[in-house]
Amino acid sequence: MSTAALSGVSSKETTSSSGEGHHKNMNAYYYNALKYPCPPNLSVWWNMGSMLFLVLGAQILTGIMLTMNYTADEQLVVVSVDYIMRDANYGWIIRSMHMGGASLFFALIYIHVARGVYFGAYLKNPHVWYSGLTLYLLSMGVGFLGYVLPWGVMSYWGLTVITNMMTVIPGGARALDWFQGGFVISSLTLKRVFVLHFLLPLVILGLSLTHVLLLHVNGSSNPLGLDETNFSVPFHPYYSIKDLAGFVLLLMGFVGMTFTFVKLTSDPLQWQPINKMKTPAVIKPEWYFLYAYAILRSIPHKAGGVFTMFAAVLGVAVFPMISGAEKFQSMKASPVARLVFVVWAVNFMFLTVIGAQEPTGGWVLAGQFGTVLHLGALVMIPLVKMKWEFELFYQPDMPSNENSKVKDIVIAS
Repeated sequence: MSTAALSGVSSKETTSSSGEGHHKNMNAYYYNALKYPCPPNLSVWWNMGSMLFLVLGAQILTGIMLTMNYTADEQLVVVSVDYIMRDANYGWIIRSMHMGGASLFFALIYIHVARGVYFGAYLKNPHVWYSGLTLYLLSMGVGFLGYVLPWGVMSYWGLTVITNMMTVIPGGARALDWFQGGFVISSLTLKRVFVLHFLLPLVILGLSLTHVLLLHVNGSSNPLGLDETNFSVPFHPYYSIKDLAGFVLLLMGFVGMTFTFVKLTSDPLQWQPINKMKTPAVIKPEWYFLYAYAILRSIPHKAGGVFTMFAAVLGVAVFPMISGAEKFQSMKASPVARLVFVVWAVNFMFLTVIGAQEPTGGWVLAGQFGTVLHLGALVMIPLVKMKWEFELFYQPDMPSNENSKVKDIVIAS
């Protein structure tokens, strides 16, 4: 046989062997994904992560559809939005799903974070916790940029308020001019907002995949907060079917709300023409940012308000740092920690209500009270858990009295 023939045979064998190896690797990947060991007692609160992936995909898809008819120009933006709602085929459905999907996305995020705080997910997977916090910050940025795009009254003045926060940092004034494309907000600013709102969701998607990969390093937490490595069940079919059932219920509720209450998540002021010479009596963002906005307004000093707001948003980042090696990750073993958690959750809703009110009179005092309560709860939750565990497991034996000695003798006999 010639050298060419031998080389041809060897190249075919190499190609086939590499193809078989790639096929085996893919099969192993899918097998590991489907047979990923999970705790057997995960409740419905562990469905939020998969639901967030579903909503994120829907947001990206509907967002791409909306960009086909949107015009990022100060003079034409209102016309393009009106065209989407009135003339574009199914435009009103797509835009309503996109707006409602943003509210649903943040609602699921807050439930997801609350579940992680209550069940101590930050103790088992601190890297997952920090990647999730980064995802939340990016989502806040994308959500605010999307709120600006309709270019209504709230959009314009909300952008004015939030971008002015950049001036509290060194070099912030120059960065603000660069972001605005000049000394005032204009069409150049709107184009920058549109580009960032289009690109950042792709970054969120990539970081979300990293979030899941980090989760697979140490495994999921569970309601009991115990190590269940030796007693687990495969992801498929147990939790794949459970996630699928959650998808069906979520889509039924979301579609029903979208078709029944089209303008539930939209502000009527967004349809009013912008008056750059008159500031509205109340400038407020969407509901999912109201708690942070209430904290920002409660501090009269500009830099102090910005610092306090970011401290309130990023406060959960300190949980893995100030928590010890706890035997019980969940708050189920600590009634006092559960009480602090309930106060924190109720206060979150309280701040949400305050953020929608005019910053006058008693609302300012209420916002300051809610701010102190929010920050205090963020510090108290891990400390109370550690104190409770110390009382249960590390408290030195107290000297026994005569009655206890008698009881010990009776039991021993």
